[in-house]
Amino acid sequence: MGEVVEGTRQALDEANLVAWLRSQGLLPISVSKTVGGETVSTEKGSLSKTLLAWKSRLALVTTVATKDKAIFVRQLATMVGSGMTLSASLDILKDQTSNRRLAVSIGQVKKLLDGGWSLSAAMKTRKEFSPLMVAMVQAGEEGGLLDTTLSRLALFLEKQEALRRKVTSAVTYPSVVLFFAVLVLYVLVTFIVPKFEVVFSQMGGELPALTHVVFTLSSLMKQKWYMCAGAVFLLFFLGFLLNRFPKTRPYVDRLKLRLPITGDILQKAIMARSMRTLASLVQAGVPILSGLTMTAEVADNTRVASAFLNIREAARKGAPLGETAKKEKIFPLMVAHMITVGEQTGHLEEMLNKIADWFEMELDEKVSKLTSVLEPVLILFVGGIVAIVALSIFLPIIGAIQTML
Repeated sequence: MGEVVEGTRQALDEANLVAWLRSQGLLPISVSKTVGGETVSTEKGSLSKTLLAWKSRLALVTTVATKDKAIFVRQLATMVGSGMTLSASLDILKDQTSNRRLAVSIGQVKKLLDGGWSLSAAMKTRKEFSPLMVAMVQAGEEGGLLDTTLSRLALFLEKQEALRRKVTSAVTYPSVVLFFAVLVLYVLVTFIVPKFEVVFSQMGGELPALTHVVFTLSSLMKQKWYMCAGAVFLLFFLGFLLNRFPKTRPYVDRLKLRLPITGDILQKAIMARSMRTLASLVQAGVPILSGLTMTAEVADNTRVASAFLNIREAARKGAPLGETAKKEKIFPLMVAHMITVGEQTGHLEEMLNKIADWFEMELDEKVSKLTSVLEPVLILFVGGIVAIVALSIFLPIIGAIQTML
């Protein structure tokens, strides 16, 4: 157990005092300024420190985006390649990184690095750096090509971010249109339709079936809106739970890949990400068995992860990767043939990168086609909803006019 030591010492500032304490083998717990033997403290200063502490804690709650990691790794690779030491590079990046949580992690990595740790070992202590990043950095350190490996890692992260943006852009447009469609329907049914319902009830007579259905839906959404909102919330919550439980997630993941429109996009995105990951790991010098394990982890789909783990087990027994990939239905036959060619020629990482490029190209075409097709479909969908509501209102009016004539 350590011993708590208290005392006073003259220093230029707190940073200078902390540096002296560490040089004496002491770990500073608390440092306060004193004048004439009395601690200097003001209510305003204490409040400012408290607010600053809370602000720092809130900043640490934020996540570290792939884009921030890519910028950090790219800058670190440039600095190391120019001849700067790792410690000096990390010290500069710690101060200029905009993401507070990443800045704190860089600072912790620098402290461990100054204490004699390797960069990969120091990064492994922080959750912000994935096992894949740690493995590639470790391979670069062991091979003496850290700057080259960091450049490859930065390129990999940049491509992953570009892929994420493609998938996001494919989902954003239809989601926004559907949201406004539902909003328009809600306004029509809950605010406009009830006014016509009062008029038609005073007129008497039997309402058309379409009008009756719309009025019933309007009454339900206006009086029992909480039931509709609860049903939607329950549906999403149920999907979340099914996606979290180990026993049900495989079925959910299979269903995701079989969805009519988004299933193919999701599969191509997963394949592009997985193949790019494996290519980067192999290129960095990570053992193939470890690379396949990490690739399965980043797949984010149990069906695809299971296929990579099956390839790993077969490779551990000496089976070629391409031959095992042919047996996995999740991989197109062309992918298995390209992996086989890569193994036979000794350029596996190049073939894996080409496979990833092919999937990304297919994804681009799929997204562009989907956007061009969805645009008129969604317009027709929204127009159809408005037309049904308008028709349900005009039918009784037309019926009443015909009766009068």
